[in-house]
Amino acid sequence: MKIGIVTWNSPERHKLFMEQAYPEMETSVVADSATDEEKIEACRDAEAIIMVAATLSVDVIKACPNVKLVQGIGAGFDKIDVKAVNALGIPYANNGGSNAIPVAEFTLSLIAGLARGVFRGAQNAKDGKWNAGLRETPSWEIEGKRVGIIGMGAIGKRVAKMLTGFDCDTVYYNRNPVSADVEQSLQARYLPLDELLQTSDVVTMHNSLNKSTIGMIGKEQLAMMKPSAFIINTTRGACIDQDALYEALTTGGIAGAGLDVLAEEPTPSDNPLWQLSNVVITPHQSGISQEAVSRSAAFAFANARRAALGEPIHSLVTPE
Repeated sequence: MKIGIVTWNSPERHKLFMEQAYPEMETSVVADSATDEEKIEACRDAEAIIMVAATLSVDVIKACPNVKLVQGIGAGFDKIDVKAVNALGIPYANNGGSNAIPVAEFTLSLIAGLARGVFRGAQNAKDGKWNAGLRETPSWEIEGKRVGIIGMGAIGKRVAKMLTGFDCDTVYYNRNPVSADVEQSLQARYLPLDELLQTSDVVTMHNSLNKSTIGMIGKEQLAMMKPSAFIINTTRGACIDQDALYEALTTGGIAGAGLDVLAEEPTPSDNPLWQLSNVVITPHQSGISQEAVSRSAAFAFANARRAALGEPIHSLVTPE
């Protein structure tokens, strides 16, 4: 059973990832930074190709005649042309929610950190301004606040579940509302997007990136939000119009933002968002944890095995 692996992992994380491979698997590993020719050489005989936070061109897949599955280890699928892959008769699957726990935990960290002024206070203390702004700048409790979740997939559901411990008023927007049973178990209720934006104290984005969600939060949508509201983005930077966000953050349109993703990554040092004290920027790290590496690897190798054996594949992605 031959499996090609295109990876961006560090040596330590790669070792952790490879521990989940089945004994009968013959793996061929190539770095994400390799050329297409090198990737073809590594994956030519593979029955499945696993993308570990990597990119893969359709030309590489075309040159690998035995491939029955392209498997990603993230929830997103913007590093590959899924429609073109599907047109070759090859399915693409994502990680089946393997990183939902770390992303949801990270989201709650950003929400709490922004609302309570943790990041601002830590920086002030480090800069020798021990308690600067503590009385002048409000900090808010999360309990009793309305948190609006955009996107109710595996990650959105996990965020909603965690929020039950904060006694929030949890609302959500999704292209297709979840079932009443799921709503009841998560203590969440559906709202149209406009109403969610207008009434939420925190808006957190967990939708996928596609044609309909690129720039879905722009000047018009940000203008709907409360001046006291925060927005959190751990999905993809392109979902928010960055210029409109900067304007809203500098004119009092919204109170702050927690951004684990941005339109350009790595984010250049001259990005004006760096200069704002009401913004926290992290380097697309929310989905990374030791446990998630093992969990996503186990899922990826199991799915690759299913594909090689002709069994049903889990977590297939069908783009719009």
